[in-house]
Amino acid sequence: MAPRAETETEALTFAEDIIPFTKDRDIAEAFSDSGYTNSDAFGMAEAIGKLLNTTALKAGTVLRVGLEVRGDAAKVVRTGVYDRTRHIVTIALDDRGQFVPAEEPDPNPELQTAFDDSPPVVVRGNLPSIYDGIYRAAYSYGLSTKMAQQVIKILASDVDYQARLTSSDRLEVLFSQPDSDDQASEDSELLYVSAAIGGMTRTLYRFQLQDGSTDYFDENGRSAEQFLLRKTVPNGTFRSGFGARRHPILGYVRMHTGVDWAAPTGTPIIAAGNGVVEKAGWAAGYGKQTILRHANGYETSYNHQSAFARGVQPGARVRQGQVIGYVGTTGLSTGAHLHYELMVNGTKVDPMRVRLPTGKVLQGDDLVAFKRERERIDDLLKQQNGTGLKVASAGAATSK
Repeated sequence: MAPRAETETEALTFAEDIIPFTKDRDIAEAFSDSGYTNSDAFGMAEAIGKLLNTTALKAGTVLRVGLEVRGDAAKVVRTGVYDRTRHIVTIALDDRGQFVPAEEPDPNPELQTAFDDSPPVVVRGNLPSIYDGIYRAAYSYGLSTKMAQQVIKILASDVDYQARLTSSDRLEVLFSQPDSDDQASEDSELLYVSAAIGGMTRTLYRFQLQDGSTDYFDENGRSAEQFLLRKTVPNGTFRSGFGARRHPILGYVRMHTGVDWAAPTGTPIIAAGNGVVEKAGWAAGYGKQTILRHANGYETSYNHQSAFARGVQPGARVRQGQVIGYVGTTGLSTGAHLHYELMVNGTKVDPMRVRLPTGKVLQGDDLVAFKRERERIDDLLKQQNGTGLKVASAGAATSK
């Protein structure tokens, strides 16, 4: 292994980014929200506005942004405006630093998928994926969308959501304060989840700690929340692991310093753990990149994103499971996926194999109080028809 030469870091490369307009919006705002906040981006937005005689563009518009990338700095040098895939105009930066009309460049296949909101690939067979099955069961038995998302989140560290359900998979939940139709109300709380999926059973209880925070714990008081999640695209498909491989674009063998999760453009990416946003911007071949700083020298990196989630900017605090961005194919990428990296004290390690710190374990007075709450919930489960409570129990593959 030889250190990368300084000249390679500073080599000039060209990349493209796709910015779809899902609603009417200001041109300069679209550039800014996508991470382009320098004078070149504002100059390009102004030039487009003058040529089209408008400062905003309609939903269905796509900006095809051409970038000169040197190191971590990206400069907007060309932008094509499209009505979905129909070319309207292209503006480029000339040798004198002026923004002028230009010919449309060679086709970019990414234009075809700019508004692709199709669901991830459905597994074969009559039964749905575990991810879809949990949502179907949750909605069939009165859980709210928020509660269904809670179930997905607290089981994320143990369940492969892309796998296919089996007839023996079961999901049981208990929530409080149902409405008159036995549906979850605004006052409902998810008290208990028991999932028997893939031959493994996970049982979790809701508990409020002395500091006022709430979490879900197993029978022994161990938190369902792991220090870091290994899979940050819950419904993604594993595509490439950590280690040496032949780069699909550059052609030569190089170290693949993370793992790839494939999913359609626009699929949400969640934070692996609680942390602070260290970076949210363009990073050469990595495209749109977010780096989170966690406790004890851990950092995670999320790359090739199509867009950053609202509020994700340097200095912002995020929680584990929070949506921080969306799958894309910006930078040096052959298809929509998340390239996820984990760094420990500055060294990149295999996210799927490294031993991670355990989550919170209750002790002392908290553990005593938790055992009382666990017993209370167990008694409610035995009653099942107790006043003000609703128990939902079904095969995870059930749909109505």
